[in-house]
Amino acid sequence: MTAKKKDESGKKANIPEIVSLESLLSQSRSKKISEAQEFQLELITRTNFNFCNGKFVAELLRENHKLWRAALMPLDLLSLRDLEDGYWHADMLYIYAEEGWQHSLEELVREQFNADEVHWIGDSDAADMLGVSELERTSDLILSVWWD
Repeated sequence: MTAKKKDESGKKANIPEIVSLESLLSQSRSKKISEAQEFQLELITRTNFNFCNGKFVAELLRENHKLWRAALMPLDLLSLRDLEDGYWHADMLYIYAEEGWQHSLEELVREQFNADEVHWIGDSDAADMLGVSELERTSDLILSVWWD
């Protein structure tokens, strides 16, 4: 960010504004969950398949929103079988990690989600999944969580 201030000669100059790390962290903590993401979290809440406790997973994701950008639990056609009975049949969760929080996110998932497999998807695989030609930052990764 820059601020318009007058330099020594009285002319307006663009002077970089100093932003504290604490300010940046509080901004990332206070980011809002979008309406579309809330819909996905509600679907995750309704997922109780294998060892996935969807209500618990969605609650932890909401409480730790600073760690991730987006979370999605996609379905396959097997899910069609169970919808009539009110079951949201999904066993894979993808979490698009927030820059700088990958380690904390993985630690939370490994300790709390009771998942059978947890692994990172990065580089060209992550770019393909996100529909971009290449990632802007190499640290943009997707955490894949699977329950058997």
